Amino acid sequence: MKQHDPEAVAEVERATWNRSAASYLENAARLTSHAVDLLLENACLTPASRALEVGCGPGHIAKLMADTGAMVTGVDLALGMVEVASELYPRIEFKEANAERLPFDDDTFDVVLINFTIHHFARPEKACTEIRRVLKPGGRLVFAGPIEQFGFGAFMAGLTAHHTMDELPHGPIYLEATGADYENLVRDAGFSHHDVHVRQLTLRLKNLDQLLHVGWEMCELSKLPSETQEKIRKTIFESAAPYTTDSGYEFPDRIVIGVATK
Repeated sequence: MKQHDPEAVAEVERATWNRSAASYLENAARLTSHAVDLLLENACLTPASRALEVGCGPGHIAKLMADTGAMVTGVDLALGMVEVASELYPRIEFKEANAERLPFDDDTFDVVLINFTIHHFARPEKACTEIRRVLKPGGRLVFAGPIEQFGFGAFMAGLTAHHTMDELPHGPIYLEATGADYENLVRDAGFSHHDVHVRQLTLRLKNLDQLLHVGWEMCELSKLPSETQEKIRKTIFESAAPYTTDSGYEFPDRIVIGVATK
């Protein structure tokens, strides 16, 4: 896979999520929520737990973690996300931080949770090694990441059919990643035990509004001519049609679920 400059990757990610911060909870969060219950189940949080969410976005998952009674901190690369999260959930601590340089002492957390973020890391191996550092001995990393997304795949079908754009810088774990890629990642980061497997988890949407909003915002498609935008939109609906149900859409996404122990 083509390698990109890590600083360029971080800058693109920061800009993208700052741009999306205000609308993330109503849109992108709907596309990445189907693994959250499994992550919380595997996190095994209690009121005695000290927990960290990396890539916390607007804080909605950190809030669910805190509902267990655990002491929770969230970090995100995008300051805009941290500001939204802090406003929504003022009783939870949120910090701007790069996963490669976490502002915490060694052996601080019982659990680190990551939902659909590892594939955005510029240097995931460095980030996972850093996450292992801040975990207590016996602490666990729980994570979810995309393997095959049929809803987002419909968007990509429309985009690639009608728009030529330079490939955005991205890290080595990306949309083409496999379960083995994630397994190798946590093993190489030094975790003593790991359980990584791919699950089919259905993404249910009433309509494609969130998908369209996220795609247009992330790729800044509103800058394109209106006729090009309409062609993209038409192809997206055509590509999503096989997943139509009486209540909207059901996309049989394949998602990696992992638990790694320090």
